[in-house]
Amino acid sequence: MGRVLLPLLLVMAIVVGLLWAAEYGYGPIVITKENEYKVIVGLTGPRKEIKEPGWDPTVWVIPFVDEVLTYDRRLRYLNAPPVRIVIANGEKLIIDYYALWRITDPLEFRRQFPNGEEQAAGRIREDIKSLVGSKIGALDLAQLLARNEVLRTLHEESSERLRGTGVEVVDLRLNRTEFPPNAVEAAYAQMREQQRALAREHRAQGERMAREMRASAERSARTTLATARAESENLRGAGDAEATRIFAEAHQQDPEFYAFVRSLEAYRTSLREGTTMVLTPDHPFLRNLAPELDVQKLPPVSAGR
Repeated sequence: MGRVLLPLLLVMAIVVGLLWAAEYGYGPIVITKENEYKVIVGLTGPRKEIKEPGWDPTVWVIPFVDEVLTYDRRLRYLNAPPVRIVIANGEKLIIDYYALWRITDPLEFRRQFPNGEEQAAGRIREDIKSLVGSKIGALDLAQLLARNEVLRTLHEESSERLRGTGVEVVDLRLNRTEFPPNAVEAAYAQMREQQRALAREHRAQGERMAREMRASAERSARTTLATARAESENLRGAGDAEATRIFAEAHQQDPEFYAFVRSLEAYRTSLREGTTMVLTPDHPFLRNLAPELDVQKLPPVSAGR
């Protein structure tokens, strides 16, 4: 029993030792975690990359000869220092931005950046600074504040610049956009003047529209009144003509009665309270007032009602 147990314990100890050594990059076997890349560097330089997690039985490392480098495959956050940029309309701005990047090709990354991630971060920082300066410098303030379409493709252009380095920029965003302290008041004054100019333009447009609406209303009113007057004159003329026709027909039916009615209307109109008239007794106007009298035999009168 002891003869079997001792070799078994020895084998187990060897396996544990190999696993421990693999965990820290030593020993003949290489175990890759889910969030890692491995690069095996020999005497002549990088010779093998491992991207898949687990143990690859085809990959062996010569202890004390080969070096196993481990790279994190997760996203990294790069907070670039703020930069001063002069934009299209000549205004100076302070732009603060950040980037998210990751390693996509560990073997190429090792060749391009033998000093590791700090070297890569410096290269990314310089490329992004140059890209942000050229792209944002071509925009005016309104386009920049509206997050122009150019800003949405910055990470793509940055990745294109870093092609062949084993690095990909996943996202590039602006954190902060503000004026330098000595330019804030001037910027506010300019913005106020722009708003005043816009208000003056809107006020002028409103006044012009009001004048046009008033003129249109006055033209419409004059047209309506003229049409109404014309229609009223036509109706009044038609009424007068109809009245004349009716009077004519009535006169033709009984001329004496018509004359009598007309004389009564004349009396009603002329003989009002306080009215004085000087007429001869035989005046035709008095004919219907006293028809039973012989006006030829009456003495003249000087007044009557």
